[in-house]
Amino acid sequence: MFSDYTIVYQIIFFLILWAILTKVLFRPYLALLDERERKTAGALREAADLEREGERLRVEYEEKIAQAQAAGNTTKETILMEAREQREKLLAQAREEAASALEKVREEVRSQMEKERRLAVAEVANIARDMVSKILGRNVA
Repeated sequence: MFSDYTIVYQIIFFLILWAILTKVLFRPYLALLDERERKTAGALREAADLEREGERLRVEYEEKIAQAQAAGNTTKETILMEAREQREKLLAQAREEAASALEKVREEVRSQMEKERRLAVAEVANIARDMVSKILGRNVA
């Protein structure tokens, strides 16, 4: 019977030890594990959130770059078109000025040729009169 009491004492001692160890060691250890698990899960969620935010920002950045490039290309095309139009205007203006200057020179040449023709006709008339006067031996008016 003595051995029966030792088993009971051992069971009681074990239960007391179990209660003490549960309060002092097991519960704080399990709470520490739970806390670590919560922090790890929180850190993983935060990392996933940051990764999603980073991806969103990258996509937004790429869209803005594409928009800026499109705007730059549009602006470049506009500037090129305006430059072509300006060049055509300048060329047309230069052609008009050249045509005007050429017409002015032609008019001057015509005027000068007409003047020279009148002088030549007058000179021919004088030479003819002089020849007739010499041939006839008298002055012809």
